[in-house]
Amino acid sequence: MFHFIYKTTSSSGKYYIGRHSTLNLNDNYFGSGKWVRSIKDKSQLTLEIIQFCETLDELKVCEELLLLEHVGKIDCMNFNLSSCGFSTGELNPSASEEGRKRISERVSGENNPAKRPEVAKKIAKANQRPRGKWEKPMSEEGRKNISKSRTGISYSEEGKKKLVRNRKKTYEEKGIKPYVPSFSGQTHSQETIDKMKKKALELQCITCKHCGTIAKPGPFARWHGDKCKMIKYEDSLE
Repeated sequence: MFHFIYKTTSSSGKYYIGRHSTLNLNDNYFGSGKWVRSIKDKSQLTLEIIQFCETLDELKVCEELLLLEHVGKIDCMNFNLSSCGFSTGELNPSASEEGRKRISERVSGENNPAKRPEVAKKIAKANQRPRGKWEKPMSEEGRKNISKSRTGISYSEEGKKKLVRNRKKTYEEKGIKPYVPSFSGQTHSQETIDKMKKKALELQCITCKHCGTIAKPGPFARWHGDKCKMIKYEDSLE
C-alpha cells in the first residue's frame, strides 16, 4: 500500500492538497474535495506527489503540516486546517466522539445550509415531482392495463375507508388525484421470477479492452468501454 501527500493543480493555477492511500499509483485519482469534484473536465487537472509516508498516522500528520502552510493562500482551494478527507477507520472524522460532535455543530441549527432561503428554495424545487406526463389524458389501453394490474388486490374495511378519506382530501386541497403505484401489494409469480433469472444468466459478459475487466452489459456500459478510467492513463503514456 502506498501512502502519499498529493497536490492537484488546475489549468487556472488553483490547487488542492490532500492525502491518498492506494495499491496503484496510476489509479487516476485527483482528490475527493468539493473543488476537485466540481471540475467535470479532469483533463484540466494535473497531480503531483509531494511526499510518501510509511504509515497512515504519519500521512495524517504530514497533511496537516502542509495545510497549515498553504490554507489561506489565494490559489489554495483547501478551506479546512484539519485532516478531513473521505477516509475509513481511525482517520474518519465521524469515528471519534469529538469528530461527530464537530460535524453535528457544523450542520445543526443556524449552521444548517437548509436554513438559508436560497438553499431551501433549491431543495423545495428538487422535491417537486414533475407532473408533465400525468397531465395528458390516459389512453383506453392504458386504463385497461392499470385495471388488469390492480385486479385481485384487496384491502381491509379500515384500509378502504382510509384510502377514500386520503383521496378526497388530496383532490379537494390540490385538485389532483392521488398517485397509487400499479404494483402495490403484489409480487411476481414464480414463473416470471424464473424467466428474469434465466435472462440475466444468459447475458454475455464483455471484456473491456482498456482495463481487461470482464463485466455484464449493464456494469460495462456504466464503467467501461468509452467510459473506462484507464483511457486517460493510456493517453498519458503516449
